[in-house]
Amino acid sequence: MIGGPRCLAGLDVGSTSTTAVLVETGPGWDTPAEQVRVLGVGVAHTEGVRNRNVTHIEAATESVREALRDAEDMAGIEAGIVYAGIAGEHIDVGSSSGVVAVSGEEIDQRDLDRVHEVARAIVIPPDRELLHAIPQDYAVDGQSGIQDPRGMAATRLESEVCVVTASSPACQNLRKAIDRAGYRIEELVFSPLATSLAVLSDEERQAGVVLLEIGGAATELTVYRDGRLYLVATLPWGGVTVTNDIVKGLGIPLADAEDLKRNRGSASTGAVGEDEKLEIVGPTPGRTREVSRELLAHIIEQRLDEMFGLVYEALEEKELLGALPGGVVLTGGGASLEGIVDLAQTVFNMPVALGQPGAGLGGVVEATRDPRLSTATGLAVYGQMRARETGGGMALRTFSRLTDWLRDFF
Repeated sequence: MIGGPRCLAGLDVGSTSTTAVLVETGPGWDTPAEQVRVLGVGVAHTEGVRNRNVTHIEAATESVREALRDAEDMAGIEAGIVYAGIAGEHIDVGSSSGVVAVSGEEIDQRDLDRVHEVARAIVIPPDRELLHAIPQDYAVDGQSGIQDPRGMAATRLESEVCVVTASSPACQNLRKAIDRAGYRIEELVFSPLATSLAVLSDEERQAGVVLLEIGGAATELTVYRDGRLYLVATLPWGGVTVTNDIVKGLGIPLADAEDLKRNRGSASTGAVGEDEKLEIVGPTPGRTREVSRELLAHIIEQRLDEMFGLVYEALEEKELLGALPGGVVLTGGGASLEGIVDLAQTVFNMPVALGQPGAGLGGVVEATRDPRLSTATGLAVYGQMRARETGGGMALRTFSRLTDWLRDFF
């Protein structure tokens, strides 16, 4: 590897794919966001991970090593540190609150620091790890809904924080796989939080938006309202669920079903011609047979319609369906299917967009414009924000408001 700019990596170890994005760490606080450079990306097939939990250290290590080395080869430079995503059903999102007396005539940063410290002073069980404690809301002398209380005259300050914890064994095993691959893990980050940095705008988070990341083994549901993290849920269905349906429906091997889904699949039966045919493996070795592409689309559409229906019910239960002008943003590897946006619009009856990373970044940014890379790109952006906190990164004005939101507690 050649010498050059310092860089960090965002690493997403998913159930089916491991992705890495390397970005240059910038020289100063006021460098424009457009100058944040993507240096390289890497994608590897994941082994040794099930439902986003490491189940085989050596196999997972090799997947991490392959993805990061591919990104390094593209960049021509080694990754200095790694920010890795973590998600899954073991993640718990809750809330905590704190109250302090204001030390002077008006609220200043010291008061914010104190109320945050009180709010995060919670007992974490020995089998859990605290990932994040993110300020959500403030109340000043009993008046709630305050976004930034600094400079306000008050005697009492309250804060509510969103607390994200994870299983300690899951965290330790992921760290171990990355360490054995030969890389220094700087921080574990809640994956949906990182994904939102890559594909959501400040306006969408403020208006209210649903982020659906369709991964291999699961779909991560995240809702933002008024710029706040409002709802988080993990649904145990993803791209693999669709692939398994194709295996059963067409009677073909798993690898063939995955290839068929990626290259000829559609989430909309109506978008497929009635006369379109597909050649697939036959009932005996060396033989093939024909099926209609419409049948393949029907299998995919039925499963995705069911998955989106479950999300719809979750939003309806929380009375959110009419309260999210930002609509739905789809991302993740499973969101690349032809016709999926149209299907989602039909189910949710609200605006739906495909979330692709890359906005506000430079360098080989075109290489990141793949929904599979949303989380890894967001992790790299998050790493930049954290580097800025220690003076080693650059100001990402594109994400300035969320940066402040995160920075308040780190």
